[in-house]
Amino acid sequence: MALDTVADYVTQARTLLLDEIEPYRYPTADLVDALNNGILEARRLRPDLFLAYFNTSLPSYSAASLGTSVFVDPQYRMSFVYYIVGQAQLRDDEPNQDTRASAFMSKFIAQMISIQS
Repeated sequence: MALDTVADYVTQARTLLLDEIEPYRYPTADLVDALNNGILEARRLRPDLFLAYFNTSLPSYSAASLGTSVFVDPQYRMSFVYYIVGQAQLRDDEPNQDTRASAFMSKFIAQMISIQS
């Protein structure tokens, strides 16, 4: 699946969250907010990826505009899905979710700051 639009990121995150049947456990707006937070975090970790936004503000997405294109370098797109899933898992109350959330967040950071072989 290509990760081009906000809807693509939400759909891919729902697949990893096993949240594909309505009513959804995780509201779409929360997953889109996590995408926005992931972009901010990525800018902190890798400002070089956001040089196009040097003199402007970063894009901010909303659940009302799921068809909007997300301008992320293709090699880092799955990293943002991991961030979204990690953020969603952090909100769960179940103790085993903390470990899973930590794994997704760590994977996001590792892919952002290291060279994958």
